[in-house]
Amino acid sequence: MVTAILLTALALPVVLFWQLRSRARLKGAAAAAIAIAAGWMLNLAWAFAVEATTIRAPSQDGDDTLAIAALFGWVCPLVLVLLTWLVWRFTARRAA
Repeated sequence: MVTAILLTALALPVVLFWQLRSRARLKGAAAAAIAIAAGWMLNLAWAFAVEATTIRAPSQDGDDTLAIAALFGWVCPLVLVLLTWLVWRFTARRAA
């Protein structure tokens, strides 16, 4: 289950950005913001799932995964959306 959430968190920003740009005709920034936010939320869901399934000793601090996901969970979706936008832009230029 944890792996499925992680794979969805990696694929959803790309698919969502692509769909919002092509079908909803949203501007690039709005579609990117929605896709990045969805990816960030799935990264947080993945961190919660990891925390719930990990068995730790009482002396270990269990907030590391959640804190990292909360602070930096938007970076991976941002990079994926940026790469998707670059591919979109270069393929649109070639087609024109």
